[in-house]
Amino acid sequence: MKQSLFGLLVAAMTLAGCKKAPAPSQDMAGIKNLPGMLGVPAAADTSGVPLDRTPAERLGITFARASERPVRSSVRAVGVLKYAEPNLVYVNARVGGWVEHLYADYVGKRVEQGEPLLALYSPDLVSAQEEYLLARRLKDDTLAASARRRLALWDIPADQVDSLDTRGSVTRTLLLRAPRSGEITEKMVIDGQAVKAGDNLFLIADRRLLWVDLSIFEQDAAAVRVGTSAAVRVDAVPGHTFRGRVTFIYPQLDDKTRTLTARVEVDNTRSELRPGMYATAELQTAGRRAVSVPIAAVLPTGTRDIVFVNRGDGRFAPREVRVGARGDSLVEIVEGLKAGDEVVASATYLLDSESNLSSAIQGLMLQMGMGLNMGGMKAPAPARERRP
Repeated sequence: MKQSLFGLLVAAMTLAGCKKAPAPSQDMAGIKNLPGMLGVPAAADTSGVPLDRTPAERLGITFARASERPVRSSVRAVGVLKYAEPNLVYVNARVGGWVEHLYADYVGKRVEQGEPLLALYSPDLVSAQEEYLLARRLKDDTLAASARRRLALWDIPADQVDSLDTRGSVTRTLLLRAPRSGEITEKMVIDGQAVKAGDNLFLIADRRLLWVDLSIFEQDAAAVRVGTSAAVRVDAVPGHTFRGRVTFIYPQLDDKTRTLTARVEVDNTRSELRPGMYATAELQTAGRRAVSVPIAAVLPTGTRDIVFVNRGDGRFAPREVRVGARGDSLVEIVEGLKAGDEVVASATYLLDSESNLSSAIQGLMLQMGMGLNMGGMKAPAPARERRP
């Protein structure tokens, strides 16, 4: 056992380098002597890793200062295009009757506002027309106005009521017209079908404006706000980005997918997009001002986050920090740094390895009772033989 410890000690001394050790290579000159080694006195503060900036830059080590600035990030999400609900309208029957002729005869047909959808025969409509014409012949304005209002409440267009005065005769059927422009997305009626008052006959949707319901991960929910701009891309329209903004965020979280749904409005005046298409979106968050450093400056260890901070004498010591919001290039430091502190901004793993190796060797020396001053250590002189 003693021989093993002595061999380990000799190996550590060899790594540390005695006075006859060869000079370090030029590439590794940036990471200087390990603490407690190469002639550093035991009483000196050897915490941290000394760095010579010029050779360190050749190793890919860069530096940055913590400063207060907005931590902006982009949230990426996926969703499905659908019709904007305010642009949906049902066409229903206000009075019972029979469909004499169907003009909007298939799903997907484009209709314009005021275009006829179907011709409806209804005994109630015929009776109302006869009542109106009788009131006009009797010159009873009160009765005529009442009959006309009844026809209007049944969704009979004003031009058809006016034509009664011109013709002076009742028409068998009256037309139901499209209340807005769009396309027929649902058709619940066919020629000759009997309909009752209140039956939905058509669903008309206008897709010049579409919605995208995006699934936002729970950890990104706090960064998304109403009004956040979004860049939406669809595989069906390659090379084109559709601009929109978040108009609504659903109040509840999906307990199965652990996502929050955010609604984005997308202009589709050129009709390139269709409901049901998958879309990917990039949301540009505003971010809040906070003390931050580059993301690469923070080294996660699994249980904590550390950065290497300049002590002011050229040595960079590891310091535990508490991080907050993560942006695209910056990370918020909630605790552990203040504005102006200089940190290692890249290749922090090199310093972490050097620091861990130094600590391990120092710990080994302490366990063996050798102390920390290994810089000028010499092999112990052989014990003098005892005189008889």
